Amino acid sequence: MAQRIVFFICLIACLVIGHRALAQEFSADVTSTKGGGAGINKIYSSNNKVRFESQSQNAMGPTAIILDESQHKNIALMPERHMYIDAPLPMVKPIITQFWRVDDPNNACSQWKTAAQQAGTDQNWGSCTKVGADTVNGRDTVKYEGVSKKGEKTHVWVDTKLHCVIKTEDSGGTMEFKNIKEGAQPASLFEIPSDYTKFDMGSMMNKQR
Repeated sequence: MAQRIVFFICLIACLVIGHRALAQEFSADVTSTKGGGAGINKIYSSNNKVRFESQSQNAMGPTAIILDESQHKNIALMPERHMYIDAPLPMVKPIITQFWRVDDPNNACSQWKTAAQQAGTDQNWGSCTKVGADTVNGRDTVKYEGVSKKGEKTHVWVDTKLHCVIKTEDSGGTMEFKNIKEGAQPASLFEIPSDYTKFDMGSMMNKQR
């Protein structure tokens, strides 16, 4: 089970937005048709912190992940168990900070290519083209089209105010932020509840050997 927990945390981390985008405070529902719709259901952003929640049925049950860039902390909360896991994720750092967070919504292609090179995922890079202004759920965005060397197309929408990706679409399905509400978020969302205990992943893995 421990291996599945690690995989689940890494999977969610690959979907979150980056730390500069988190300067905007907001909450949003997240819908996805990828992988049968599993994944993040809710996201909360406050300064340099982000919390995303999943109600999917997995090894941990309903889960909340808190990323705190200022403290370099990544925590997974398991409400049903009243436990938490320290979840350092250095392997996905380039994707978190340089793909979902966009410095310039009108000039994202060069940044994404650099991010792919740093993450070592540029082998299949084909082309990236700015399509132009578009609207997603009433919000101003810039739409991009990426085409891999295999001819596979991906469309990405960048919110011009939040400076982050709020929608993606490819042959595997879509991911989209909906019901975006800008405003201050409760500090308690980004803290470990006082009655939670730390999950000992090392002990769990040793028991499975």
